[in-house]
Amino acid sequence: MQETLLDILILGLLVLLFASVYRTRRTPRLRYWIAGWFFILAHFALMLPAPVVRLGSDLVAALALSGLLMGGVCFLAASARASSPRALGISGLALLAVPPVGYIFLAVFSPRNVLLLAMFLVAEAAVFSFVFSRWPRRPRVLAAAVLCGMAALAWAGFDIFAHREVPGVYALLMQIYLINAIVYWHGFQRWSMGVITATSGLVAWGLVFPVAIALAALAPGVHVSSELWNLPKYFVEFGMILTLVEGEVIETARQREEYRVLFDGNPHPMLIFDQETLEFVKVNAAATNHYGYKPEEFLALSLRDIHRADDVARLEHRLKDAGEHTLYSGPWTHVRKDGSAIQVEMASHRIQFEGRPARFSLVQDVTERQQLYERLVYQAHHDMLTGLPNRLLLKDRMQQVLAAAERQGQQAAILCLDLDRFKQVNDTYGHHAGDTCLQQVASTLRDRLRMTDTIARSGGEEFIVLLGQLKSASDAGHVARVLLDSFRQSLLIEGHAVSLTASIGIAMYPTDATSAQDLWRLADSAMYRAKRSGGNRYVFAQHGKLPEDLAKLDQEMDAMLQEDPVRDRTPGD
Repeated sequence: MQETLLDILILGLLVLLFASVYRTRRTPRLRYWIAGWFFILAHFALMLPAPVVRLGSDLVAALALSGLLMGGVCFLAASARASSPRALGISGLALLAVPPVGYIFLAVFSPRNVLLLAMFLVAEAAVFSFVFSRWPRRPRVLAAAVLCGMAALAWAGFDIFAHREVPGVYALLMQIYLINAIVYWHGFQRWSMGVITATSGLVAWGLVFPVAIALAALAPGVHVSSELWNLPKYFVEFGMILTLVEGEVIETARQREEYRVLFDGNPHPMLIFDQETLEFVKVNAAATNHYGYKPEEFLALSLRDIHRADDVARLEHRLKDAGEHTLYSGPWTHVRKDGSAIQVEMASHRIQFEGRPARFSLVQDVTERQQLYERLVYQAHHDMLTGLPNRLLLKDRMQQVLAAAERQGQQAAILCLDLDRFKQVNDTYGHHAGDTCLQQVASTLRDRLRMTDTIARSGGEEFIVLLGQLKSASDAGHVARVLLDSFRQSLLIEGHAVSLTASIGIAMYPTDATSAQDLWRLADSAMYRAKRSGGNRYVFAQHGKLPEDLAKLDQEMDAMLQEDPVRDRTPGD
C-alpha cells in the first residue's frame, strides 16, 4: 500500500514536470507522453482499493491492466506523431486501443472462452499489422514489430489453450512496450544518455512480464519486491525527461550555429556593442570590409568612434530612450577608416551577449539612396540650367527674409530683374548660346550679391533678388545699380561678344506691402514700367498701389516716369 502511494507520488511529480515543459513546448510527442503517464498513474491508483466482491475485484483488475496497456499505446502514438504529423491520429489511436482493451476485459471476466479470446487476439494482431503498414517508411521498425507481434501471439495462444489466468494479457503488454523501445530508438537515433535510458527502460518494462512469470514458474520460493518490477517505469520517465533536455540543448546549439552563420555570412554590416560603454564586442565580416578595419581594430573601437562627433549626444539619447524596444534610426553619418563618410540606417535591439547587456545592430548603407534623395530635393528647388533657386524655394526664402526683417525691425526688398531684348540673342546665336548666356548672367549676378542675399531664376530671362537687413530704400537702389553695372562689360558667348542690359523693378518691405505675394507683384509691375521706359534702369514700385491699380496709368507711363525722377533712374544718374 505504502509502496504504491510512493509510486503514485513520484510519478505524479514527474507528470507535473512534463506538464510544465508542455506549457512552453507544445509538441504532439509530449502531449501523448503526458496522456500515457496519466494512464500509468491510473493503473497504480486502481491498485489501491481491495474490493471484497469478485465482480468488483475483476473490474478493478481489468481497468488497471487496461491503464497499463493504454499507457503503452499513447507512447506508441507519441513516436508515430513525431515521425509524421498525419500518422496515427485519434481514429488510429482508438483502432489500436479497442481490440487489446476488449481482449483484457474478456481475459479477466471470461478466461475460458477460447474461441472468443482467439478471435480478439487475431483482431488485435490484424490491427497492429495494419497500423504498422501505414507507419512512416521504416523497414527495420516494421520487421522488429512483426517479430514482437509473432512472439506475443505465440505466447498468448499458448496461454489461451493452457487455460492460464488472464491468458495472453502479459503477452500483449510485453509486445506493446518492446515495440515502444524499438520505435523510440528509431525516433531519435542518437547515442545520448536520455535515449539510451528511455529505450533500455522500455525494453526492461516489456521483459518484466515474461521474466516475472518465468521466475514464478522456475523459482516459486524466490520473493522479488514489487519496487524492483517498477524500476523500468522510472527509467523510462527519467529517460524521457533527459531526452527533452537533450533536445533543448541540441536545438539551442543548432540555432546558435544558424545565428552564427547568419551573422558571419550576412552581406550587411552587423555590430554587437555593449549597452553601457557602446564598445564593440563582435562584428561580422561585412562590417570589417565595409568600414575598412581589421576585426581586432574594430573591437578596439566604440559606436562613438564611427559616428560624427556632433551626432554622438543625439545617438546616446536615442539609445537611452529606446530601452528594451527595437530602435530604428537614421540616416546617420558614419566615418570609415580611410576618413570617407557614408550614410547609414540602423536597426538595433537589446540582447544578452556573453552574460552582459548589449545591443545587436543591423547597418544598412543608404549613401546612394540619400545622395539620390538630396539630388531630387535639389532639383525640386533649383533651376536646372543656372543652379539658382527656383520659384518653390524662392517662396520659402521670401517668408524667411520677411520674418527676419519683422523681428529685427529692418527693411527688406524684392527685385525683379529681366534681361532686355534677350530674344534677339536666341534668334541670332541659337538657344544653346542663349542658355550659356543665362548661365553666365546668373554667375555674374551671384558674385555681386552678399552671402545672405538670394538670387533666383523665376522663368525665362527673369531673375528675382531678395535683400534683407536693409536700413532704407537707398540700400536697395545701390544694389540695383551694382547689378546693372555688371552688364557694362560684354559677355563672350561661343566666340561672340554679346552686350546685354536689364530692367529692374523694386518693392520695399514694409513700405510698399507686407506680404510676399504683393511685394512680388509690385516689383514685377515696376520692372515692366522700367522695360517700357527703354530698359537698362531700375524703378521703385509706387507706394501702396498694386498692379491692377496701375493698369489705368499704362497710357500715361512715359509721362509719369519723366515727372518722377526719384523713382526712375538710370545707372548713370
